[in-house]
Amino acid sequence: MSLTETVKSNYILAVDDIPDNLLLVQLALEQEGHHVVLAHNGETALNQIKQAAPSLVLLDVMMPGMDGYEVTRHIRQDKSIPFIPILLVTAREESSLVEGLDAGADEFVRKPFQIDELQARVRSMLRLKETIDQRENFVSCLTHDLV
Repeated sequence: MSLTETVKSNYILAVDDIPDNLLLVQLALEQEGHHVVLAHNGETALNQIKQAAPSLVLLDVMMPGMDGYEVTRHIRQDKSIPFIPILLVTAREESSLVEGLDAGADEFVRKPFQIDELQARVRSMLRLKETIDQRENFVSCLTHDLV
């Protein structure tokens, strides 16, 4: 992977239809040194992911048009997209944890969230991504050596 590809893929995609929510997430994550790209709806998010897959997607559940569950299903069903941890963000108390997990989400956080909780969940999801990427790289090297 070239340096340009590494920089392009080393970002967190935050998706929410409410600009103030995006700004809060962006500030909280940039405070930890993360590069954050913002999307205001599911369609824009999917287009961004296809251009350059992020390290993590923070995805609001309740959005007009394509909601967070539907975006999650699209990401998981598209075999051309590498594994990306998905952290669903919801304000609904009755939000269906089961529906989100069945759609392919890896974690949830409820709004209003504590900044330190969001940061900790993001760190956890990025560790998961790193572990999976290392495993896939190891398997790829082993397969290459066997051929």
